[in-house]
Amino acid sequence: MTEDKFRTIYQNYYQLVRKVIYSVLNDADFSEDICQEVFLLFCKKADTLEEKYYKQWLMVTARRKAIDFCRRSYQIHEVTASIPETEENLKDSDSIWISSRNYAEITTEEEIMHKLEVGELIDELLEEFKRKNTDWYEILKRSILMDEKSEDIARALGISVESLRAKKHRIRVWIHKHYKDKFKDV
Repeated sequence: MTEDKFRTIYQNYYQLVRKVIYSVLNDADFSEDICQEVFLLFCKKADTLEEKYYKQWLMVTARRKAIDFCRRSYQIHEVTASIPETEENLKDSDSIWISSRNYAEITTEEEIMHKLEVGELIDELLEEFKRKNTDWYEILKRSILMDEKSEDIARALGISVESLRAKKHRIRVWIHKHYKDKFKDV
């Protein structure tokens, strides 16, 4: 397939493919990413397809890719924001150690209380994302709680690493705007 022919097909069917994907996902960013994947796949398969079936193939593939994306997104495992059992957390409860938070000597009990308060705030934040923006929830869960690499997260979500970085930036800006004061109090 020539570049000009592909460009013509892309221009003719781009909006249709994007609408099909958006009707499944209801997310413009992910729709754009999956739309690009569909056209990349089309470019590879175009020589094996008859021209009269291009539109049908694009629509069916777009819908299937969107559904596959949803399936991957909803395979969520419950993650707790509990304090990990490390040597630092397993110290004797009446010992005194240095807090990285304020560099003052405090008891382990005080530090555990602080971590519980932060944990509750993080739980509140994650619950809000879970209700309002499941994509952001999935990104936060995978990057912070599960400590996955950006490449793995992007692959699991079916988006590019650049799109993931942009979403992470939007998440940081939103958290800073809405939770800045709450984190200062803890």
